Amino acid sequence: MFIETSGPYCSLALRSEGKDFVESRLLNKAHNEHVLTMLNRLYEENGIERLSTNLVGFSAGPGSFTGVRIGAAIAQALAFASGGKVLSIQSPMVLAMTAFERLSVSNWWVSIKSRKNLFYLAQYEISSRDVQVLRAPELFDLEPEWLMEIKNQVNGVGQQPDWLVNIEVDRFYSALRPEAESVLDLMERLDLEGMSRAPEFALPVYLEGDSPWVKTVDR
Repeated sequence: MFIETSGPYCSLALRSEGKDFVESRLLNKAHNEHVLTMLNRLYEENGIERLSTNLVGFSAGPGSFTGVRIGAAIAQALAFASGGKVLSIQSPMVLAMTAFERLSVSNWWVSIKSRKNLFYLAQYEISSRDVQVLRAPELFDLEPEWLMEIKNQVNGVGQQPDWLVNIEVDRFYSALRPEAESVLDLMERLDLEGMSRAPEFALPVYLEGDSPWVKTVDR
């Protein structure tokens, strides 16, 4: 099971006996009202027992403060109840992997809005067998030098910052949404490599200097 609640789009994906089952909806800020119903429906309509879940992944951030915490709490509760393990996946990585699955392009930089003019930026190199973090997520309120250098050579995906200028129109994909099923294969590989952990380690990712109560970034 993978749970994506880090942004406006909620996506759940469940793999059982080689088959994938997916439920996704645009929820904006209503995850707490709908995500458990979506989760229950995914199990019940496909005849899958919740307690048979042996691995639960979630989109761990950075992203929506409340959304990430909801995903972490559900992953932890489900894994505790089923005796399963957990995996936390960077939220920008989920979106980059969705872009790779949809467009078969391996190198992506990702932009996720925090608030006002603040955006989380990251970069990944993706193949069918591996994901490399080229630039770990950081918070920016101005275009960094590395992005100035690559923005017209490497495709971007997510929410385009207002301060991002002089970018070719076909280099940024704002219509794609993070899809939970795009990371199911990665979850299985990480679990085989011993990267999954006990439920109490289902913790969100927070960046230094980022808080819903802070108005500016100290850089």
